[in-house]
Amino acid sequence: MEALGLSLAAAGFLGTAFSLPRSLLALPAGILVERIGPTRMMHAGMALVLAGTLAAAAASSLAAMALARALVGLGYGATALVGIVYLMQAGPANQRTRRGNMYEGALISANAVSGYLAGTVSVYAGWRWGFGAAAVAVSAGWLAAAWRVFPTIRSVLQARPLAVEAAEAPAPAHRPAPQTLFAIYLLVFGLAFGWAGAIVTLAPLYGGQTLGLSAAAIGRALAIGYVVEAVLLIPVGWAADTFGRLRVLLPGLAVLVTGVALIPLTGGPRGYTLACTLVIVGMTVWMIPASLLAEHLHGRFGSRAVSLYRFTTDLGMVAAPTIVGWLTGRHGFGVGAAAVALVLAGSGGAAGLVLGPRRRRPVRGTR
Repeated sequence: MEALGLSLAAAGFLGTAFSLPRSLLALPAGILVERIGPTRMMHAGMALVLAGTLAAAAASSLAAMALARALVGLGYGATALVGIVYLMQAGPANQRTRRGNMYEGALISANAVSGYLAGTVSVYAGWRWGFGAAAVAVSAGWLAAAWRVFPTIRSVLQARPLAVEAAEAPAPAHRPAPQTLFAIYLLVFGLAFGWAGAIVTLAPLYGGQTLGLSAAAIGRALAIGYVVEAVLLIPVGWAADTFGRLRVLLPGLAVLVTGVALIPLTGGPRGYTLACTLVIVGMTVWMIPASLLAEHLHGRFGSRAVSLYRFTTDLGMVAAPTIVGWLTGRHGFGVGAAAVALVLAGSGGAAGLVLGPRRRRPVRGTR
């Protein structure tokens, strides 16, 4: 913000610049995977992420940084879609949440390392070198994935071609009610809004602007939360698959909302770290909506369905940074946090009402 002379609203816009191009890619991405194949899609995505990271290191204006973030957003959208299709198709159906949380664990572990590393490098060598360190990591990850990960994804998805997966899937005996799908997609939007509004926007802005924390201190606080989340992801995924996804989802949302509400009330590094950790730990439920969709769509959660899922996710990530940044700049951090908490609570409440167990009327002659 200081180097480029950005306001709070402009800083929030950078989050939207990342998510908006990704959301525009989301809907046609399923068709694009069918045309060029999953491996080429993954290579194109990694190339865009690397190009955007290098462009961010050289950015000298808001427009240049927004373009760099857009390239990264496009690349992430391309790789994430293929990854989610693979996770929902590979392995037993009753372990979907665990597979999804293992995937999230990889992402969260990377966030924990990169938040601390980039913050520390930025303090001692300048923020441009923080992006340079990220570019090295992206390059190494791309090479490793091309060697070990992409061939596995290709073998699984080519065994059941993406273009005909919907035609091959068995027709469900009962189509899911529209309100059921709406509640799940609203939940997807709410979690994405909470992530982009709280972790991407509210937490770093509050830590830097109000508490005066350095980039290294903010990165360290977020890294602690990510480490705790990484430890909890597998147990949470197992609990969701074993005891019911909604029974794990709603308490997780409660923890998330509590952390969001606490962020603007913290007065020092310890309270700030605790609040950020609660928000990040609440995000252990992130993959539960995808598992719910796969369950209710009865095997039809393929590349095109994932496109709609990713579009809804990106819609929340597009809206949150700009809205929260504008509200915070105009009315303060408390109002920004309240907006995020209300969206999360509303989407969770709708999911609980629509998807929760309903009391069945007793059949005549029984009790």
